[in-house]
Amino acid sequence: MPLRDTWVLWEQAVPPNDGKGSAYSDSMKEIVPFKTAQEFWSIWNGVPQPSELLDNKRITRDNAGTQMAIDAIMIFKQGVKPEWEDPLNASGGHFQVQLKGSIGGAQIDEYWNNIVLGMVGGTLEPYDMITGVRLVDKLSGAKAAGILRIELWFSKYDQQDAVNTLKKSMEKCMCEKLDGSAGTAVKIELKRAAPNCLENIFQRWCAHG
Repeated sequence: MPLRDTWVLWEQAVPPNDGKGSAYSDSMKEIVPFKTAQEFWSIWNGVPQPSELLDNKRITRDNAGTQMAIDAIMIFKQGVKPEWEDPLNASGGHFQVQLKGSIGGAQIDEYWNNIVLGMVGGTLEPYDMITGVRLVDKLSGAKAAGILRIELWFSKYDQQDAVNTLKKSMEKCMCEKLDGSAGTAVKIELKRAAPNCLENIFQRWCAHG
């Protein structure tokens, strides 16, 4: 069962020393691509759910004998990097939903799985402008905000009719129950791409001393 595109699972690690001397791209790791429904499920069944991050737990990976914390899990179309400097992302933006743990792990998992399945399954529209999705862990760590953040990235920010259509499609997809009924609505914020923001400039300056 081929998908409409080949997708890639990525991880973003917490940089050592709070990112000093590191470029943003250095924290990114491409994990595995998939292009069929069967490949997706074989991978997805082994990916931690957001509910596992509650109670200040973190996803970790072994890196040369050292446990490395993971800041974000990402799925992007093959050929698109999960950073604003990528040409497709630079012309776009993202929708974000910030979720507090108090709403419950089951509800957070449902929102996350709905948006991922809608994206890779091609039911979110306009599909062609979607570039990827991120689950960002801000529950704990140095920059903790007590939330999990879901981001849907897209290109062509200036095509406002298409952007509005995508927002409505995202709202419907995230809140839909298994029986097709509408669940609890979410607050969706729109953010424009910022490939030349001060934070990225500062990171580049640190990386080059």
